[in-house]
Amino acid sequence: MILSLLRAVILTALSILSLSGFAKSPGTETYKDIIEKAHNLSLQSERPQALQILAAAIKKETRPQAISELKKTAVELSQVFLSDKSQQFYESALSLKKADTGAALDKIQEALRAEPDNGIIILEQARLLIARGDCRSALDILQKQLAVVSSDEDLRLGQAQAAVCLESWSEYEKAMNAVGPKKASNTEFWLSLEVERLISLKSYTKAQETLGQIQKMAEKYPERYYWQQIIEQKTNKKFAGNAQKYVMTCKNISVSLYRQYMIDPMLCRRVHEVEADLKGLHATTD
Repeated sequence: MILSLLRAVILTALSILSLSGFAKSPGTETYKDIIEKAHNLSLQSERPQALQILAAAIKKETRPQAISELKKTAVELSQVFLSDKSQQFYESALSLKKADTGAALDKIQEALRAEPDNGIIILEQARLLIARGDCRSALDILQKQLAVVSSDEDLRLGQAQAAVCLESWSEYEKAMNAVGPKKASNTEFWLSLEVERLISLKSYTKAQETLGQIQKMAEKYPERYYWQQIIEQKTNKKFAGNAQKYVMTCKNISVSLYRQYMIDPMLCRRVHEVEADLKGLHATTD
């Protein structure tokens, strides 16, 4: 429903912009003119061309405000749904995602057939591939889309998630550095990746401190229990409490809470792994 309203608002704006025309003579075109032209092209289903002229303008522009507006427009146009059919398939994929990633991926493929250049569909395809363990394909897809819209923070997060899945820490740092130290959104998901990196380095104290930051901003994020029990196992502490919290939280997670945190491709994907660890612990103590 929210995506439908957003699509309607953006398409209405595109329609209004398309009526204004261009009175500027060659050489006097401003960045606002370029934004208007990009909107018109997108309305005519010429999204690749719209994104190309925005990317060219971003490279030439030197004023921070103009660059910011051009980048914002590029991200918006890359993600807007231009087809009801593609949006319906996308929504179906999200509904199936928790229970059946294979079926969800099939719906995403249908959405891509209807609208192959939609960035939000491409991003969800990559997330599903990560969830299914095909992280190399996910990274390739994301890198290809980032070549089109390099300023999309959601794509950068996806790039980082795929890189961490592959344990490619140089690729992870590249994605993180592209976003910058002051992340405008999705901070808890970036911090979760940092926890994983710190654990790989055996920096358990710093990993614990980072988990504390996650707890303050996203108390109901299930993955914080997962990483907490991993740290406890690595440091030979009792992990059963947080392991059980992870399993129970994931098994009882509501649809709304799942949707809130499903930006993380691995959200509640490790329940069987943790249950096996708990079973092994009980077998040892019996």
